[in-house]
Amino acid sequence: MKQDKAKILILGTFHMSEYEELHSEKRQTEIQELVLKIARFQPTKIAVEMVPKDSGYFNEKYDQYKSGSQNLEMNEIFQVAFRLDVEMGHEQIYPTDWMGDADMHYSEVESWGRENQPELLKEIYEDLFIPELTDSKSIVDYYKELNDPVFINAIHKMYVNLARLGDFDNYIGMNWLSWWYKRNLIMFSNLTRLIESEEERILFLVGSSHSSIVTKFLEESEVCEVVQPLRVLS
Repeated sequence: MKQDKAKILILGTFHMSEYEELHSEKRQTEIQELVLKIARFQPTKIAVEMVPKDSGYFNEKYDQYKSGSQNLEMNEIFQVAFRLDVEMGHEQIYPTDWMGDADMHYSEVESWGRENQPELLKEIYEDLFIPELTDSKSIVDYYKELNDPVFINAIHKMYVNLARLGDFDNYIGMNWLSWWYKRNLIMFSNLTRLIESEEERILFLVGSSHSSIVTKFLEESEVCEVVQPLRVLS
């Protein structure tokens, strides 16, 4: 008989601080519609792209929001996780992230590629299409695009192929990718630490570029059942 496992839903998001228009009444209504859809998953815990040392700050802000004395800042943790936590009656949000030093920044890898291997860099990027939030697109529909398997797999393919930048004994792409994989492995390990029973239903709200790689780690570990986000957003 197959043993039941905890469930984890990875919901790829965008960084809301980059969109001033989200303060409008129309967009605020759409964000609330998104929250109500996600609530159908009935998460027992909500994990976010936050480093552990910032937990005190965010959970203090969450307590203030619950008491009615804190307006929601334009950030997906506030706008989505806080609203959903209140909807679920949760006491706190949970950190998963890590942001240690990298040997090389992504922008440096890209600059090196443009100067030294432009054709390879063009090949790596050529099939990548990044969805955009437009006036005619609702927040829910935008989240559907950001969580479409075709898109998140294309992002993962791009990252994997960055390892090809460089040459023997000059692993330019790997100088950044080793940091990127370490960060996502830490996210994976921190998510698994939140599982306390097979009834656990954990929502992980994270930038969509992390969705595919963290999902693959979870699936390959077989420690939980990974819930497909489009099932929840439909």
